[in-house]
Amino acid sequence: MNKYAVTLATLESRWHEVNAIKTGIKLFNNGKVTFFHNDNIGYIADVTDKSNPRRCSFHFTKDGVDIESFFCSCGVAQDGSLCKHVIAGVLAVQNGIPESNLFLGKTANASIIVNESNTAIKMKSGSLPVFATPALIALMEQAACECLADCLNEGETSVGSVINVEHIKASPIGAEITVTATIEYVYGRKIEFLVTANDGTNEIGKGKHIRMIIDVERFMER
Repeated sequence: MNKYAVTLATLESRWHEVNAIKTGIKLFNNGKVTFFHNDNIGYIADVTDKSNPRRCSFHFTKDGVDIESFFCSCGVAQDGSLCKHVIAGVLAVQNGIPESNLFLGKTANASIIVNESNTAIKMKSGSLPVFATPALIALMEQAACECLADCLNEGETSVGSVINVEHIKASPIGAEITVTATIEYVYGRKIEFLVTANDGTNEIGKGKHIRMIIDVERFMER
């Protein structure tokens, strides 16, 4: 297995020049890239782009699933944007884009009926018999986990690291709450979601959630 596996979703999530990904893929597919490794600089790639050859350099993250730093003689990278030459170089080193079920816009849902066990008074997060905010957060995490379920390799799972939620409307016992988690950004193993909740009629909550894909054995050892 190639030790580098930067996905299309990760490339799309990074600030990039217009059409850089599409053109970078084309340059790679057309065999316009040669590369070598330098112990001090990292990977160096020469990209033949029409009559203007470009040289770029880049470092992968330690786990090989993202780009840590990059530079290109075309000048685009000076403002932190990925250019087509860096993208072509990355694809050349890892020999293409790995197949992945991880893509921007992917969604998953999770639903629950409000009952006495998940009310604010029962969960001690308030004094009323309405859907508890901790229960809403748990449902949001559940939806995000579902979204990643088919993206994990054997021995991997995901853990929540950040959640920022606005609970907009109270929901009584008997209401059915559905949360939708949508992948907005992918930075290697760091996945950012938009999470929204509704009761079939109104939006009752929304927020942002970040999960990290981790190796279970190494995580538990720490």
